[in-house]
Amino acid sequence: MADLNPDFRNYKRFFPGFNPFFKHLEYLQYYLAFSDGKIVGRVASFIDRNYKEKVFAGKVGAVGLFEAENINSGKILLEEAIADLKKDGVEKIIGPMRFNASGEVGLLIDGFDVAPMPMEPYNPPYYKDIFDGFGQKENDWFSFLIDKNTTERYMDKINGFKVDGSQLEDRFKKENIVFRNAEMVHFQREIDLIRDVYNKTWDSIEHPQFEKFTDDEFKYIASTIKTVAIEDLIFIIEEHINEENKVLGVSVTIPNVNEVISEADKEIYSEFVPSNNPFSLRDFKRDLLIFGRLKDRVRKKKFNSARIFILGTIKKKVGLDAVLYKRTFDNGERIGMKYAGASQIADTNLNMINPLLRMGKVGLQWRVYRLL
Repeated sequence: MADLNPDFRNYKRFFPGFNPFFKHLEYLQYYLAFSDGKIVGRVASFIDRNYKEKVFAGKVGAVGLFEAENINSGKILLEEAIADLKKDGVEKIIGPMRFNASGEVGLLIDGFDVAPMPMEPYNPPYYKDIFDGFGQKENDWFSFLIDKNTTERYMDKINGFKVDGSQLEDRFKKENIVFRNAEMVHFQREIDLIRDVYNKTWDSIEHPQFEKFTDDEFKYIASTIKTVAIEDLIFIIEEHINEENKVLGVSVTIPNVNEVISEADKEIYSEFVPSNNPFSLRDFKRDLLIFGRLKDRVRKKKFNSARIFILGTIKKKVGLDAVLYKRTFDNGERIGMKYAGASQIADTNLNMINPLLRMGKVGLQWRVYRLL
């Protein structure tokens, strides 16, 4: 309810809450499709004042939050959303996304047999048929599945890689560059560091649909990350210069909470379907149960898999990324994780794609369409 609420007046801040993303929207419209009195689809159209593209200077609109029970209702929804954006003077329309590349972006077009991880879009295959009728590929995004078997050779290569006779981390220590785990007792400090690196590193042509996080937006997402954060899987690179610390890079990996949700639902329900009532006691009990199990699993660090959520460096120095991958892999394996997913990686980001292809294989593939 908070995530989709655009009303940020004071009394709405507390219930249901609101998403700070809406503060910089120029236009927002939600649509619902009905058939015989039953809701059969939804979509949103929006124009974001903060969104600027590197290679297109015109006004950009977007569609997102798309769901449709059949092809016909999906087509009608997109027709309405696109028509209204055109009336508002946009010169380009892209989507689907929620609400930009800093959230969930793209339509799943391949990898339907792979279970999605947190904040990875998932949809039925026929959605592609709907969007193919309205536009063409703008760019694709990928997840890469990594496990011990697929990454062993790459990790051995990192271990054996030397510069001037020194292994990577030893060389970095000589240069006063240190790798450390995030300290959750100083959560706000660490979040500020991660946000700064993210906004600087991802603001490039290799990261399409990117938009810098505002302070409020990052706090909004960080509150969720804090719930599931495991210190062993969050790294910060710092360079010590004259008793000052300069942040060079970060890596944030979050446990796959979908494991807990799936296991809880299988135990309690043969198939869980949320109630139409937003105040359903049954749904509330389920959420409490899952939340309790999740906190217990985080405390015990007991997960089979994780998603590499953020990984980037401000300073382009050979080996920084490699050490982050190695540390994430080693710590994940040490606490019992069997595999990880690195996503969402744009098809333009070859600096990430090339090493990830050496460590694993493509799991999921999403597409952002240009609809105008």
